[in-house]
Amino acid sequence: MTFLTKHLPFLSLSLCLLSGGCVVYPELVERGVHAPKSERCGDCHRDIYNEWKDSPHARSFISGTFREETNEYRFTFCTGCHAPETIFTDKKIESRKVNLDEGVHCNSCHLNDCKLSGPAPAHGPHPIDEKNPFYRTSDLCGKCHVSTFKTWQASDNTPAKKTCQDCHMPAIKRKLIQDEPWQKLYPQREGRQHTFSFQAMHSKSIDSLPVSFKNIVHTEGRIEGILEVENTDIPHTIPTGDYGYREVVITIEMQDKTGQTKHSQSERLFVETGTALQYKEKRGIPFCFRWDEESYALKASVTRVFFNRKENIPLAETTYKP
Repeated sequence: MTFLTKHLPFLSLSLCLLSGGCVVYPELVERGVHAPKSERCGDCHRDIYNEWKDSPHARSFISGTFREETNEYRFTFCTGCHAPETIFTDKKIESRKVNLDEGVHCNSCHLNDCKLSGPAPAHGPHPIDEKNPFYRTSDLCGKCHVSTFKTWQASDNTPAKKTCQDCHMPAIKRKLIQDEPWQKLYPQREGRQHTFSFQAMHSKSIDSLPVSFKNIVHTEGRIEGILEVENTDIPHTIPTGDYGYREVVITIEMQDKTGQTKHSQSERLFVETGTALQYKEKRGIPFCFRWDEESYALKASVTRVFFNRKENIPLAETTYKP
């Protein structure tokens, strides 16, 4: 077998794609009962699919929290953003009728006007609308996350302001496609992980949300001072969001040498009560505890709390030892 004979199918496919005249999988842009499941997209985009399937977007419709807060899906106005047909509409986002269990799936955000859209240069075996700058803006996320987008817009207008993607879709350099023979057509490109996760930014949140003890006065039998919390770098309120249970708890504890809590106080932050921490806001929380021979240290923590109290996420913490 000659080299040309061996590689003729791949060379023909490459020329076909590069010329823009080859559509092998037109079913990937179908809607309705013929719409593909996201697993089909994962045949080629394996890394992205594996990130998405473990993300909050993939669970947005089936999660226990959503089921509970919509009274088993009876509050239908929520389903448009939790299982959208497409976000590309100037009207109210409508929920799709099939594959609801996939939540916010691939075609919810990438299928626009019978083409699969994205921010990068691309050729592929399905209709493509490449290099759409919309995907690099927070406006994309603002189609569903309306209130958070509005607070992001109001946070400031500096060129260095982070977009939603900067925090919730970490940067990565890789090939867009992992399947053969398609991946041979693609160089590595700068892109984004499809984690859409609160946890994705956790490693950065300690710097973005510093907490520190200030003005400590330690006398016999008492210790008092101020815990200072500052939102230095998260360009929206803490907590944030439109619906559902959103709570952040700031806790100050006095501990003994074994780490057991002897005394504590908490402050709860909610959007609805106007207590959420604003962008660039510095807030001081006074405290006063009795101090005895068993007392050892002060510990402060900031925690994102969920309704079931089983999925709490630490945002920041600090310790002070007199």
